[in-house]
Amino acid sequence: MPQDKIVVNYTGPWNVKLIYFKDTGKYYSDGSYLSQRIHLWEIWDEVDQMFKKKKRPGLVDGNNEFYTLIEVPDHPYNHPRLWIPER
Repeated sequence: MPQDKIVVNYTGPWNVKLIYFKDTGKYYSDGSYLSQRIHLWEIWDEVDQMFKKKKRPGLVDGNNEFYTLIEVPDHPYNHPRLWIPER
């Protein structure tokens, strides 16, 4: 019996959504950008580099104090990742 083949656009660009929360868990802001990376771990590394440079979409440069939910909704292996600021 032949198996159905699933064809997935796995090349991007991917819309990366970042949702920022205060320490209390209250929503603060959000932002997004397009990534040319292919794998989720590469996208997360890219976002991590933004955090280290303190330049993130949707926030004023230099602001790095928010919990951040990272999602790539159109990626075939998407699952949310939570970035927790260092204290």
